Amino acid sequence: MAKHDFLGSLAKFTVAAAAVAGVCYAFKDEIRGTKTYQDLNEKYDVDGKVEKAVAKAKETGVTAKAKVKETAATVKSKVDEKMESMKEEEEIIDDSEIILDEDETPNERDYVSIKTEEDKAEEEKTEESAEKEDKADDKSDIDE
Repeated sequence: MAKHDFLGSLAKFTVAAAAVAGVCYAFKDEIRGTKTYQDLNEKYDVDGKVEKAVAKAKETGVTAKAKVKETAATVKSKVDEKMESMKEEEEIIDDSEIILDEDETPNERDYVSIKTEEDKAEEEKTEESAEKEDKADDKSDIDE
């Protein structure tokens, strides 16, 4: 029951406020001509403040729009420059040829061999036998 009273009173208040606003709108010119309205308007300068706020909002909108256009143009020009430079680089790469052996000299490359344990053992044996032969040759040279 209390909810109906609250909703009913809220509806009554809304209707009354709408009626007052309608009457004020209908007689707005007469209200603006009254001495009380003019005194309050001079004291608080409501109309002037509203006009200034509207003008400032329009000016801000115009300057923001100009900044956006300028920024967009700058970004577009930078993108166009970058695209042109990329096209030039692609043309340079496409046009150039890598020519190997212009003077027909053989390529000499150093390779690193990968040795297994068995290869290392064999190499050590051959080195040891070569050293023994060298010692034997040295002894034979001394004997002669």
